[in-house]
Formats: sequence, C-alpha cells, structure tokens
Amino acid sequence: MKYLLPSLLVFLAAASPRLLQAQAGPRELTGACNGGDATACLQLARLYAQGLDVSTDGRRAEQLSLIACDGGVPEGCTQLGRWLLQGLYLGTDEPRAVGLFRRACEAGDGGGCDEASLAYERGTGVIENVGTAISYGQKACEQQWRNACLRLGDRFERGIDVAKNEARAAELYTTGCALAEANSCVRLAKMYEDGRGVPRDLDKALGYYRRGCDVGNSLACQVAALRSRGIM
Repeated sequence: MKYLLPSLLVFLAAASPRLLQAQAGPRELTGACNGGDATACLQLARLYAQGLDVSTDGRRAEQLSLIACDGGVPEGCTQLGRWLLQGLYLGTDEPRAVGLFRRACEAGDGGGCDEASLAYERGTGVIENVGTAISYGQKACEQQWRNACLRLGDRFERGIDVAKNEARAAELYTTGCALAEANSCVRLAKMYEDGRGVPRDLDKALGYYRRGCDVGNSLACQVAALRSRGIM
C-alpha cells in the first residue's frame, strides 16, 4: 500500500540572517562565496537559478549548490536535489536527486532526510521501500523536520504498512507539536481525548488544542473554545 499523505515541498531554504540583514547582492555574495562562506554560495545559487540580478544560469546554480554542500551547508545538496526532482532550472534527474537527499541527510539536514523518505515511500528515482522510507522519516523528525513527524505519526497511528502503534504515534505527534506543526497538536489532543496511546486526560487534550490554535490551526481554535466552555 503506497502512503501518500500530502505534504508541502519547500523549495527555498532561508538565507543566513547576516546576509538577509545586509541585503547582499550578487557581487557581495560572490566575494563571500569565493572567500569560503558556504552559506553565501547557497544564496548565490538561488540568484543564478531564478535570474535575480544576474543572468539565469542553471549550471552555475548547480555548481554553487554543490560548493555549499561540500562546504558544510548540506541544504545545498537538498536544494539541488529538489530542483532536479521537479525539473526546476535544470533537467529532471530523479536518481541523482535522491542521492543528493541521502548525502544531505547524512550531513545532518532534516529536509534532505524528509525528501529521501518521500522518495523511497513513492518509488521516485529508487525502488519503493517502506522500511527505508520510515528510517529516513525518523531521521528527519529527529532533526526537527516537523512535517516528517506528522507523516510518521499518522503512519503508526493508522497502521499504514507498519504494525499499528498508537503510543509511538503519540510520541511523534508530541515532537511535531513542539516544533509548531499544528496538525500534530490536533492529532495528539484527540488521542488524549480518547485515551489512545496515552492515558485519557481532557486537560492535556485542551492544552494541545490550544497549542494547535496558537500555531495556526483554525479548527483547533474552535474546538478549544468550545471545550473550555464545556460545550463539547
């Protein structure tokens, strides 16, 4: 059974605060990159990929992304992998993309782990392998990639291609909620409400609904309001 819980693919990682504050342009970024600032190389790659203040140059963007990855910023490999996977700025190359995701994951980038997990889950560029998908998903969650915590929690809660384990699901939702993944908070609240995987605790359930509301889930706001008034 192929697991296809929708997820948001993030194509652009955040630049370093220092570079953003300085609003560095191509010249400044080039100088910093040439001086060994791998984060500057990553940002410069995006400029070349999108043709922002420079001529669009996919190959230059590829080269700079790899320099960033080699220089200790593994998001460079994840970035390039996403471009290759989606055919953005460069031609599509799914197997190479997955290799880059694995490399980024091994270097500590949760986004790379998450992308590798999705690739093995869907059989994109590799042979579909649920066990490997779960392994990369766990690494992504451990590296604070919140969407991975939600997807993995859902898998264990519903027993999708794994033995159903609601206690494990609750642990994963707890991690996701702590990382401000609103749906994880709502799922965890419901588990406390029902006493599934955790002891039944209506106060904790209300607390997690409120947390879900605070981090952007409008349904959680409605439920929390009703629960606090004793209506539901």
